[in-house]
Amino acid sequence: MKSVVSQAPINIALLKYWGKRDEQLVLPYTDSISLSLDLFQTTTTLSYQEIETPTFELNGCSDDQSAPKIFAFVKKMIGMEPKNLHISTRNSGPTAAGLASSASGYAALSVAVNHYYNLQLPEADLQTFTRMGSGSAIRSLKGGCVLWRRDGWIESVAFPFEDVVMAIFIVSHKQKQIGSTEAMRLSVQTSPLFPNWVEQSISDNIEFLHALQTKNFSLMGEISEQNALRMHRVCETTLPAIRYLTEQSYELIHAIQKARKQRISVYATADAGPNVKAILRKDDLPAFLEYMKQVTTITPLISGISLQGARIIDETI
Repeated sequence: MKSVVSQAPINIALLKYWGKRDEQLVLPYTDSISLSLDLFQTTTTLSYQEIETPTFELNGCSDDQSAPKIFAFVKKMIGMEPKNLHISTRNSGPTAAGLASSASGYAALSVAVNHYYNLQLPEADLQTFTRMGSGSAIRSLKGGCVLWRRDGWIESVAFPFEDVVMAIFIVSHKQKQIGSTEAMRLSVQTSPLFPNWVEQSISDNIEFLHALQTKNFSLMGEISEQNALRMHRVCETTLPAIRYLTEQSYELIHAIQKARKQRISVYATADAGPNVKAILRKDDLPAFLEYMKQVTTITPLISGISLQGARIIDETI
């Protein structure tokens, strides 16, 4: 029985994507830069079934709420209603909790659909479809460090810090109360800080790329941390206020900032959710973990960089 299995890594943006200047084409206001991680990924299986009506399950359970959006995405890619199709998706990390499960999910789905239906899409078309499923998903098509430009396209960026790891503090596994799509729309419309966010992010991108070119880890970390905090300030000044970061999240961020006074080169970031990530180098990891034991009972998950993007890992004809 025909089946295709794909896998895609999560990606965590060091320069954030927040706000669409074109919602239909999913074009961002700003450039964003991410690292694909090897800790969590999405594995998606497309398979033939006798039942004509397509079915979808997430993490082993039927998901009737997500199914319409998933199959609308498939229909857009193949140009017709999908039939006799079963889609099974598994996220190895938390779903919809600010750990990029939608990014890895749609990257895995677009690659699987392309292969299952033998579409043989050009790279540009695959990128277009992927970002229309979830904007940040386009960055999970590639491994390593990925730049998603304002014009909609991605490119790999040379990342000189091969020893970088990310410590992920899971504050909550719960789904966020407002999804990123609706939250971005509200921020664009109502946050007084949004125009400045766009202007500063464009400047951040130039400085960030310079930090990579000059192999300046501290500068890269500082830009990344401040970029994330500015994004959350935009959220918090949105009407109504969007508060992804909890009190515990901020305690972790402040602890990471204080760790630098202990000569630990570590920087915080956080996406649209309560979970906090720390970027550092392997040599600093033992001291950092020991330091954080003094301020939190959360044991962080440690991830390296995935050099593989979305790909087919198995198929049955």
